[in-house]
Formats: sequence, C-alpha cells, structure tokens
Amino acid sequence: MTHVFVSPHPDDAALSCGGLIACLRDRGEAVTILTIFSGPGTLDRLTPYQRLALGFGSREKATLGDDPNFAEAEAAGAAPTPEQAMAVRRVEDESFARFVGAAIVFLNLPDAVFRGYEGDDQLLGGPRPDDPAPVEGLRAALARLQPERLYLPFSIGGHVDHRQAHRAAIALLAEPRSPYLDRACFYEDFPYALRTAFERPEQLDPEVLASLPTGVTLTPEYVDIADLLDRKLAGLGAYESQLGRLFGGDSPMAAAVRERATRVGELGGVGPSERYWRLTTS
Repeated sequence: MTHVFVSPHPDDAALSCGGLIACLRDRGEAVTILTIFSGPGTLDRLTPYQRLALGFGSREKATLGDDPNFAEAEAAGAAPTPEQAMAVRRVEDESFARFVGAAIVFLNLPDAVFRGYEGDDQLLGGPRPDDPAPVEGLRAALARLQPERLYLPFSIGGHVDHRQAHRAAIALLAEPRSPYLDRACFYEDFPYALRTAFERPEQLDPEVLASLPTGVTLTPEYVDIADLLDRKLAGLGAYESQLGRLFGGDSPMAAAVRERATRVGELGGVGPSERYWRLTTS
C-alpha cells in the first residue's frame, strides 16, 4: 500500500506523523512525503524577518530592520540567500526521509515569507485573495503518486501555508467522484496542536469544518507510538535548523513530543499516540 503524507513545509510530516511513518515502514508499507512549500521564489536576499521565520536568524535581528551588522554579515557571506536557506531545509527533509526509508517529492512552491507575508500576524492569518491555494500542483503530484492512503494537514494553528495546503486538499476531496475521498484522513499539525491544546474538531477554525464535503464526518483513529517515540525523536534530529526556532533545542523538543503523545493517548484511552481523523461518508 502506498501512503502519501502531504507536508506544507519541510519538517511538518515528520513533526506530526513521524510515529506513524515509522510504524508503516516497519510493516513494509511504501511511504512518500510530498512537501509543498519548499522553494525560495525569486528574491535574491533574505530580510531579517525571513531569516527568523525560516530558522536562520534571531528575534533580535528581525526587529532591527536595516541593521548595519546584518548587512555586514550578509556581505561577508554569513547570511544565507533564499535559495541557500531553502536548500538546507530540503536537505534536512531528505535526511529524515532516508532515516525512515521513505521517498520524498518537493513541489518547490515558494514559502509564504517569499509570497509577501511579512510578520507573524500575517504568517498566522488568512491567505490573501491574490495568493491561491496550490490546487493544480497538488492534483498533478497526487496523480503521479496514486496514493492508497492520503494524510493531510488539519491546519491547526492557522499558519498560512498550512491553510493553503489544507484548502488545496479540500478542493480535490470535494470534486465529483474524487478518487481521494475514501482514502484520506487529517493529521494534527504539531507543534501547533500542543500550543493550542487541541482536543476536538470543534476547536478548529470554523472554515475547516464548513469546508468538508457534504455528508462527510470525521472519525478519530489512534496510533500507539510508545515503542516508536525514540525513533521519532531521532528522526526529528534531522531538522537542525528548526529545532531551536520551534522548541529552543533538542531537549525541549523531545519533552514537547512526549507531552503531546501522552495527552493524545489519554484522550483515546490508550498509550502515547498520534491521532488521525478519517473521513467517512454517510
């Protein structure tokens, strides 16, 4: 069976689904990670905020604007270009895929910070009308991959790239005679699910539930990852550029992963788990 995990960025599938991916590979199932927003766009330099958002800068530098020290570092080659920054992130994604034995496909669409979203409020806000969801890119990739099981972001937390990946997926699921409707489930975006204490679909942005195709309900499925937690954590070590930005380092990351897995297991009355929401039709 071919399992395709749609990942808004390099790291999202690993962070959210690393336990299930390891479980599937142990069973000999084929896994492909489809990463959507992994490209640099057309800019030739990073702003301080872009460096911060991508994991290559500091909050202090991001507030300095045209800081002369930043300009000096950039001139000396210490500040990566957009292509260099995204190349690092793609290499990290490839390293994770090798670690777990999965295939990986990049759409290389520009990250939101290269599509005019500036600042955390915009990055965690709604997509602009002139920034369409990548429906056709996702359609073409899935047509090639032909998934028998499809895992999609719930867009918990509201990051614009997660919203756009979710919107593109919903557009394909809602099409007449969609080949994916009975193969799809949503995963809980991590670490956003931990930060928002996500427990039930009613906590989602109203857009998410309202956009589900008519007659579809969500059924939770729990994947016990107690024996896979250490392997999930080891795999996440591939994302060196992101661990400091997202968690403050390796140890806080491990604590956050374990905390969320424990809480999800409690919700299902099982051991440490990841949770997925299967689409079922009435």
